[in-house]
Amino acid sequence: MALPLARWLRPERPPCLICGRDCVPVAGPVPVRHPEARAALMRLCEHCRAAIPWIAKPACPICGRPESCPDCLRRAVRSLVFTRCAVRYDARMKDLLARYKYRGSERLERLMAAMLAFAYERICAELAACARSGKPSFHFVTAVPLAGRRLKERGFNQAERMAAVLADWYGMPYVPALRRNRHTGKQSLKTRRRRLIDLQGTFSAAWDPSALRSLIGRSGGPVRILLADDVYTTGSTLNECAKTLREALCAANGLSIEAVEIYGMIWARS
Repeated sequence: MALPLARWLRPERPPCLICGRDCVPVAGPVPVRHPEARAALMRLCEHCRAAIPWIAKPACPICGRPESCPDCLRRAVRSLVFTRCAVRYDARMKDLLARYKYRGSERLERLMAAMLAFAYERICAELAACARSGKPSFHFVTAVPLAGRRLKERGFNQAERMAAVLADWYGMPYVPALRRNRHTGKQSLKTRRRRLIDLQGTFSAAWDPSALRSLIGRSGGPVRILLADDVYTTGSTLNECAKTLREALCAANGLSIEAVEIYGMIWARS
């Protein structure tokens, strides 16, 4: 069958990962530095790339929300130093995550990791600015785990997959450090008090915390860990994961709580 004349006159272009239209190469802004992450974002058409709601100016210094945040002000005990989120969880991002998370669109994996890289690079930039030194280092990357039932239904943990790709790009170990002992339901539908009660004892160490010694090496600074998740709603789950991880690492390695710094790295902020 003869091809249309237009197909003969121009080379075939890969489809946009979001909308499926031809991805015309355009030298538009791509707000990440790593070449693999940039290449993944360049797989989007100009329209879809421009529509990504990046959180360029966090208003809350703790959770990275672009507006003021009452949850952070009310949280008496915080186990994370701070959290940074890549994008706002608007209708387009909700649909994109659903395609990856529930419909198993694996071709979106590197794109999702590339968007998560925006949050990672912001964390690095803020730490470097505070220390007035070079790029900060992290001992490993981990992710909020799924309950066994959810993992069996879905077949994969979306936060873990994104975080593992990012860790590989930036030359960091990925460690499946946490286990979810039970399913707790959607935290956003519960009262703050109910969330705190439900989450107690939900997580435990899934990896021998004493193995951290081999990752620390001769580092004289704090132990720094990146904790990834897909969506930040109230922060209760992320904070409970960080608390469990810090306590396990300190108990196994004779470290003080202050010696372990955990940073939240989130794909989207609701």
